[in-house]
Amino acid sequence: MPSVVYKFGGTSLGSAECIQKVCDIIYADEPSFVVLSAIAGVTDMLESFYASSAQERRSLLRDLQKKHEAIVRDLNVPFPVSSWISRLFPYVNQQHLSVADRANILALGEDIAVSLVKAVCRSRSLNIQSLEARDVILTDDNYSRATPDLSLMRRSWKDRQLSANTSYIIQGFIGASQAGETTILGRGGSDYTAALIAEICNASEVRIYTDVSGVYTMDPKVVENAQRIPELSFEEMQNLARFGAKVLYPPMLSPCMRAGIPIFVTSTFHSTQEGTWIYAIEREESLEPKITALSLRQNQSLCSIDFSSLDQGMDELVYKLHSLGIFPELITTQNHTCSFILDNEGSSSEKLQSLQHALSTFRVVRLHHDMALITIVGSGLSCPKVMSTMMEGLHLQVAPLFCSQSSKVLSFAVMSSCAESIIAQLHNDFVKQDI
Repeated sequence: MPSVVYKFGGTSLGSAECIQKVCDIIYADEPSFVVLSAIAGVTDMLESFYASSAQERRSLLRDLQKKHEAIVRDLNVPFPVSSWISRLFPYVNQQHLSVADRANILALGEDIAVSLVKAVCRSRSLNIQSLEARDVILTDDNYSRATPDLSLMRRSWKDRQLSANTSYIIQGFIGASQAGETTILGRGGSDYTAALIAEICNASEVRIYTDVSGVYTMDPKVVENAQRIPELSFEEMQNLARFGAKVLYPPMLSPCMRAGIPIFVTSTFHSTQEGTWIYAIEREESLEPKITALSLRQNQSLCSIDFSSLDQGMDELVYKLHSLGIFPELITTQNHTCSFILDNEGSSSEKLQSLQHALSTFRVVRLHHDMALITIVGSGLSCPKVMSTMMEGLHLQVAPLFCSQSSKVLSFAVMSSCAESIIAQLHNDFVKQDI
């Protein structure tokens, strides 16, 4: 029987009631592998612990202990919360923590979640075993955003003796270097873990359980009348994830695409099992514009640079930007001016100031920070009338400051303050009808 991989995110583990629901699903379906994120909010608390002073760390330790103890108390299962939290004690008084320390600290959230859910499952006589992520997800030594070594993982997997009649529970987000040191795959990396396991075990399906019943035409928190999309191609989902849709972690799509493994996104909390299938779909190229979904990415910067004085032109500009740690997206050029988008999500004001200082070495034509990137995914979007029709429909007095257009993806930058109202109007006017 083919393996199936289930992944439950942090919101699916946010309370004792949620955890019981997760265990209900595991008990009913007996999936081959279950990948878990940390309990909702815990990774953020651990990130704060890493970045804080000794006094603040002690307070955060108490908060972490209280949070887990409250859930354990409601679950009514024996579980050594204090023992787990004590693993953070060696870091409390350290003034300078390394990136390796950060990986160990952040990994604790997933370690606790797996141990706790396994305890609840076993209290219900479910045959479930732990599978240590550090033995399975083998990576390079980039502690913060590790790259999996797929060939090494495959060789290791072949030597593993696993029972076909047992469900295995494993930490998401976590891996290990060849030296055995903990690495992490980046925030949202539990999706990636599920996809990698699916690829190496030739699974028939990856099922992502979250707090929404699939992928929607737009984030329902922004557009109330957003609709669930029954199916998407890998390419469509890749574009949505890249440009702001939070349902899936973008790197998770590559393993599933390589192995041809379908993904089903559904809700932990609704028993109807509605959701969105994501798989290889060959769509005919539409001559007329058709919109599948919209996405929104806030906290963007728009930069335009004059590169006419550079001997190597654009190639030299991009090389210099990369050397400064600046990674431009959606690059467009016109008359020796290069315009691009920078994603500043999670960036501090200090980091933005550093960015501005780095860019000062170039002939900057313009730099706007408080921008948002609206992206439309569909087909036939390179039609010349698409942008003009949308601008007419929106009654905008000024055109967007930036636009990148292809037949399947149309992105444009607007001021953050008006982004949500623009995207709501776009959704209402165009998502259910042709332009």
